[in-house]
Amino acid sequence: MIGRIGNVEGARLNQIPVYEREVLRFSLLTNKPFLLTDVCRWLQLKREACRKVMRELESKQLVYAIGGGSMRCHKFMITEKAVALLHRK
Repeated sequence: MIGRIGNVEGARLNQIPVYEREVLRFSLLTNKPFLLTDVCRWLQLKREACRKVMRELESKQLVYAIGGGSMRCHKFMITEKAVALLHRK
């Protein structure tokens, strides 16, 4: 599976921290909106650490928030930019 998703020579994927890469991989495999609790389970980290990872992914426009408002969101979804980053060309 790793050979198919995310193992591209010279890819910018290697410039992304490992926790962020793992969130992108898991979210691509589930192929549906995911919760912060899902990220906590995938990474085996506490909420605050996962919240930091998700903020970074949002700032890089690799995931986007679904539902909620400007201060709180309910779910996240992977962007096309992230999908292109993970897949071979």
